[in-house]
Amino acid sequence: MSNIKKYCIYTTIYNVGFTFCTGAIMQTFLIQVGFSAGQVYVLNSLMQIMQVAMMLVLTFLSGKIKCVKTVTSISYLSLSVLTGVFLMGAINPELIKHGYVIAVFIVAGISYVGVGLYTILSYCLPYYTIDMNEYGKMTGISVAIAGGVSFLVSLAYSILLSKFSYMKTTAAFFVIAIICFILTSIVCGSMRVKNVEMNREDRERNDVISVFKNKNTYILLIPNFVRGLSVGIFNVIATIAISTSILNETTSSYVNVILQIATFAGNVFFAFAYRKLSTKNLLLLATLGVCVSFPFSLELGVIGFFCCFTIASFFRFVTDTAIPVIITEIIPKEQIGPYTSIRMLIFTGAQAVATLLITPLETAIGYTGVLIFATVMLFICGITYYAVARSVKQPIGKQD
Repeated sequence: MSNIKKYCIYTTIYNVGFTFCTGAIMQTFLIQVGFSAGQVYVLNSLMQIMQVAMMLVLTFLSGKIKCVKTVTSISYLSLSVLTGVFLMGAINPELIKHGYVIAVFIVAGISYVGVGLYTILSYCLPYYTIDMNEYGKMTGISVAIAGGVSFLVSLAYSILLSKFSYMKTTAAFFVIAIICFILTSIVCGSMRVKNVEMNREDRERNDVISVFKNKNTYILLIPNFVRGLSVGIFNVIATIAISTSILNETTSSYVNVILQIATFAGNVFFAFAYRKLSTKNLLLLATLGVCVSFPFSLELGVIGFFCCFTIASFFRFVTDTAIPVIITEIIPKEQIGPYTSIRMLIFTGAQAVATLLITPLETAIGYTGVLIFATVMLFICGITYYAVARSVKQPIGKQD
């Protein structure tokens, strides 16, 4: 089996597992088991902070990791531990009275050190395993497949919730998630590594110092930070919608279904359109699409919420795919490890800040104002990336 097929398989399996221990499903579960909305926001911040800590370390060490495939495959197991703790809470909700909140915070902090590790290495691994000329198309198709499969699994979860008890159904899917993480690690570990030879000049450039000499590293700091603020707010939309009584524990599960539909549709669109329209033009189009839909999500009732959120999610996932592809056109491959550490450190750190800002922002300008703020942040990111991409003449796969 080719590495591209294996990449698509483990991306799909991992996405299914990830769906059930993060985002809307995790937030709803924690609230149902006894967490307050404030505790959910703080937990999200903690997880992002631990990622940032690991990314800071990897800024200096990612280029020195020799067995990228092996370390990446092992790190994919990190969320299985946290999901196991969630499973315990779903089986016995009474644990909330016996230090369960503290246990979740501790295990989540440890697990997200591993998440920070594979977040960086997953961007490095393709350089060792695939033809980078196919990176854009492969990314779009693999994420689309992952979104499609996750949509079906999420739909099954929503249907089962309407027929069986919430905790038993959720516990069963936590078990599925743990199995998915184990399979992801196995499939990733089975990929064949190409012989990647770097000449003397490349070896000299493969250093964190060269990243700090690249002017684009600094130009892109602001768009990476403001994108993190936007995504951080976007990621807790289920909690926001529950807090405003637009959604409840049942309808909130549909948020995840919408995310999977949007992931599939957005990435299919990207995979077939990015060569015709160019990645930077797609990024600009998608940024504008989010801007005209996301701010209205809380203003038009339940149906209006789902309509606006679906449109915003579609375009948001186009931007999420476009930005890593654009980066391969901007940043030399010898700098991709350290640069990705810096980018994701800033991006993830901003997500941690975003969830801490929600409460004071809501007090000052209301939840709709919070969504407008998130939209403006993403607009700044999209416009800046578009401008930088236009100024750089470095085709994909030609960095050698």
